[in-house]
Amino acid sequence: MTPHLISSLARGRQRGVTLVELMVTIAINLVLVLAATLLYLNTRTTQRDVNARSAVYETGQFALGLLARDITTAGFYPAAAIEQPAFGGAATDNVRSTFDAAAEGIGLAPAYAHGVFGCAGAGFDGPSASCKAANDASVTSGSDALVLAYFTEDAFSLSAGQRADCTRTDVIKDVLIGKNHQRATYITGLSSSGSGDASGGENKPAKPDEVKPNAGPLPDAPLLVINAYHLEPGTLTLEDGREVSSSTLTCWGNGSRERVELVQGVEQFVVRYGLMNDDSRRPFRYVSADQVGLQSAVINGEPLKGWQLVSTIRVCMLVRSPQATVPRDSPDVLDCNNDRVSRANNGVQVRRFDQVFSVKNRQGNTVGLKLATAPGAAP
Repeated sequence: MTPHLISSLARGRQRGVTLVELMVTIAINLVLVLAATLLYLNTRTTQRDVNARSAVYETGQFALGLLARDITTAGFYPAAAIEQPAFGGAATDNVRSTFDAAAEGIGLAPAYAHGVFGCAGAGFDGPSASCKAANDASVTSGSDALVLAYFTEDAFSLSAGQRADCTRTDVIKDVLIGKNHQRATYITGLSSSGSGDASGGENKPAKPDEVKPNAGPLPDAPLLVINAYHLEPGTLTLEDGREVSSSTLTCWGNGSRERVELVQGVEQFVVRYGLMNDDSRRPFRYVSADQVGLQSAVINGEPLKGWQLVSTIRVCMLVRSPQATVPRDSPDVLDCNNDRVSRANNGVQVRRFDQVFSVKNRQGNTVGLKLATAPGAAP
């Protein structure tokens, strides 16, 4: 092989790519990187959308779950319970009672007298037992308030029983509204029968530091639990640390006498009350809180009116996501007043939740809403 041929072959093996080939390779790689980036961004956006939708659904279901137990328990009075006589008064053993009768004996305000109460388009003030002004800045405009109360003779601990209010405070601390410190026990050494001690003294209400613990013997008379819900304006913190205006479902309890935040992101809270008008006790119409007091009917021969007629409660809530995750051209949704909510400006997930709850203790009640028998008589 000639030296000239060997030199030519060596130069052929050492030959690199051309500029055109290099540009084509770079272009192909850029296309692949761009495709991978778009796939990642689309997947991330879809995942954020799914997460936001799940969060909205879980928030709505959680809020409804909080209300469910109180609504279905509203107006409850233990069937086997006996109301204690007034201090120094005559004994009334073997007299069955009801929520309304016990509430009347305690002297509860009208808002707490029947187990269910509400405010239309306004918040609720627990200490004064009254609705707030419709323009009160501390309450989300256009949303309602719902007040639920029941009696319990629960002797379990707060973690397992029903004698804690919505703030997880033992209602034994209610010494003003339900006077539960009087209904739970008497001073050590005194009888709970109303006859006084051996020296002839009268029974006296226990002092707060002398009451029975939250787990132990049954209370001497059922304890009153009151929970009042409404929305308050606030802020919602986003993942990136920014804050946006929103509303929070709050609750006031008679044990703590304080209002606490429960669920953020609830934009609207509208309550309608199903009223019964015959012995079937089925709701024949739904009205707002300001219309309940205008109603009256005779059920099983007993005249009832106002909040005594409520047999079901329909709750509607509008819940939003903290982040904008939906396209701005997404269709609008209807809020609890059937008005359209546009998502063109913020793109957040919005979902409406509707559920009807039965106030079970107002249906098929075998004991009248007043005392079943006269004091001292057999039931």
